[in-house]
Amino acid sequence: MNRSLIKILIGIWLAIAVVLTGFLAYAIHYNKSAGDVFSFFKWRDVSASTVQKDENISLDNFNKINVDFSSSDIIVQTTDEPNLRVIQKATSKLSEEEKFTINKENDNIIIKRGTFRSVFRIFDFGEKIEVYIPKTYTKDLDIQSSSGNVIFNSDIDLNNLSCTIGSGSLQSKGNVNVNVANLKANSGNISVKSLSSKSYKVNTSSSNIAVDSLSGSGDAAASSGNVKINYKDISEYSNVSSHSGDVDLVVPNGLSFQFNGRCSSGDIRSSFDLNYKNKKRNEATGQVGNGPYKKINASTNSGNIDISN
Repeated sequence: MNRSLIKILIGIWLAIAVVLTGFLAYAIHYNKSAGDVFSFFKWRDVSASTVQKDENISLDNFNKINVDFSSSDIIVQTTDEPNLRVIQKATSKLSEEEKFTINKENDNIIIKRGTFRSVFRIFDFGEKIEVYIPKTYTKDLDIQSSSGNVIFNSDIDLNNLSCTIGSGSLQSKGNVNVNVANLKANSGNISVKSLSSKSYKVNTSSSNIAVDSLSGSGDAAASSGNVKINYKDISEYSNVSSHSGDVDLVVPNGLSFQFNGRCSSGDIRSSFDLNYKNKKRNEATGQVGNGPYKKINASTNSGNIDISN
């Protein structure tokens, strides 16, 4: 290999390294997840997308809706219409094999993309799935996405809600009212306007959790990210943790609760009168109100805990 070619290859790799470093700096500075950053490469203009498939189906005698897509953004919205409606949009024409299918298995409806592209998300061409669920449907919803965002555009009332995302963010713009909620994003933020659930689990591996209004009992955990929760009410308990990030909790006036907090590397700050176990102020307990007491347990390995009203 001649020297000129070697120099060219070195220049190309240096350029790639500079670009990737720039994306990393952008993600860190603006607190973006990997899914948010690499969604740049969709090369899409949403306004230019066209409907590829539009299908309606009755939900009579069905107790669960399953939505399973690899690399499409999924938008969920309730509707006054009596039937479930699914619309698939893209900025390029899809083959029949690439269009979604709706199958019925026992009391389940399964909505799934056809043939998955074998290339990376860079060639996704702005594909989007719109799922319109009748307001009268109050049973189960299960969403699986390998590499795409999931957005709830309206209020929704369900029995069980499960949402698992590989590389992408979860956003709810309305009120989510369910009996059981299981929300998980491996590499993407979870942002919820309002969640009311008898039992909830909210987890991220490498991003942040933000819930503007939370009611019920359950767990919220981030492996590498911040957790910010505004409680509306706690039915029994709330466990909140972050391995590498801050925990910020806001408790409503009038709520009686017992607090137990611990930071391995960080400190605990509060507007309440807490009992600190040492001068480092990284372990604290407290009891607020007159009972019955709800339980709030907060922990971080590398981050601060802030609890206030």
